[in-house]
Amino acid sequence: MSFFPQVAQCKWRVLKVSAAVAQQEAAATAQVEESLVEEEEKEGEVGAEGEAWYQAENEAEAESPVNTKLYFGNLPYNVDSAQLAGIIQDYGSPELVEVLYNRENEKSRGFAFVTISTTEDCNAVIENLDGSEYLGRSLRVNFSDKPRPREPLYPETEYKLFVGNLSWSVTSESLSQAFQEYGNIVGARVLYDGETGRSQGYGFVSYSTKSAMEAALQSLNGVELEGRAMRRCMLRFHSK
Repeated sequence: MSFFPQVAQCKWRVLKVSAAVAQQEAAATAQVEESLVEEEEKEGEVGAEGEAWYQAENEAEAESPVNTKLYFGNLPYNVDSAQLAGIIQDYGSPELVEVLYNRENEKSRGFAFVTISTTEDCNAVIENLDGSEYLGRSLRVNFSDKPRPREPLYPETEYKLFVGNLSWSVTSESLSQAFQEYGNIVGARVLYDGETGRSQGYGFVSYSTKSAMEAALQSLNGVELEGRAMRRCMLRFHSK
């Protein structure tokens, strides 16, 4: 019996397995990117809905000379009024906290209005909480009668990396710290479940230059971060 046919058959099986693994990884990556697009579209819808509430609130309070009501946007969907009051009270005295809910399914709409005791407290709350990360989301906080121009919640560039197999304890901040030695980071985010607030185990890092992105891709593939080896960093170009 010849040995060479067995070797050829073995190589053919290895090639088939490798192709199958590659196909599975490609399908998994496509699914992740699709879920990310859906989440970004959902965030856009919530932002537009919040702006509509701005107009209604402003018309109702047009006669008030002093405004001490704040708008909180991009809230995690599992945060209720009591939790929101808890994170505010370190910087001001909340008098009324109103998280808006969907009447049909009683789920949070992802934004709220909070009445604070004084304008000084309002400014302190905005200074400390606007742009801060809470349960995986970057909060938007400003006076309800002074809506800000719509800006991207998570800055990105075309030099963007997908980072998988992240430890559940990794945050957007720690992810940024792990990658920052390879170049200027424009934005880094870990994806979280909107209902539970738990990490989904993957994230994205955007660099300002292609060389920085490639350096991180080569150096950090398989490196352990907070107890887990990052599966690999897959290039994902973001077209604008």
